[in-house]
Amino acid sequence: MTDVRETLARLNPAGVRFDSGRGGAPALTNQDIAAALAFVPAGVGRELLVACWWPDAAAIRSVALRDAVYEHIRPEVVRQTRDLVDARVRLGMVRARAGWTETLDAETRRELAAAEAALDAAKVRCWPSATWEMLPVLTRAVVSEIAMPNHCPSCRGLRDVRAPSGLLVPCKTCGGNGVVSVSDRKRAEAIGRDESTYRGAWRPVYEWLLSELRDAEQAAARSLRDALAVRG
Repeated sequence: MTDVRETLARLNPAGVRFDSGRGGAPALTNQDIAAALAFVPAGVGRELLVACWWPDAAAIRSVALRDAVYEHIRPEVVRQTRDLVDARVRLGMVRARAGWTETLDAETRRELAAAEAALDAAKVRCWPSATWEMLPVLTRAVVSEIAMPNHCPSCRGLRDVRAPSGLLVPCKTCGGNGVVSVSDRKRAEAIGRDESTYRGAWRPVYEWLLSELRDAEQAAARSLRDALAVRG
């Protein structure tokens, strides 16, 4: 099995049994796979494994995925909010100090400029105020991209290509990742926004969420692999 996550597909109803053979005990039964999944740490990574590879179970665990994503994103939203508040407080304090004198000296002017610039930068780093309202559609789009990655056309997702010497070398097109980025246009369509709005408002949120959830799903896949190795 090249991808341990594919074992979860065996848990979906099928007309063909994957755990039967020509006699003797199979290497891994469906019960083994389900039990191994239970050893994957609870959280967004495990819910993503289910959502991407076990759709029949995902249909009844959508609330668990929603809650896991919300809990994962909450610290980042809190951090951004705290940074914005701190920048506003700092600017207010500098302005208050400046109000004690009738004329501003060069140092105070520099402090004011720095505080104003820090506030502007904090505003830019903050996600749109409608992030929570957009999170369901953003999550669905990101999960779909993780479940159906945009495989590199050069290596077809294999990460390596055959060099003229005959040796396998990392694919230059995708940098050895096996996937290439989805276009802004397609991502904008996936969340129901035009491309300019996506680039101006939603790309930072989308890319952060994709990176975080992809890492979590891969970590959960490693845990599943380890659990299956014990049972295999």
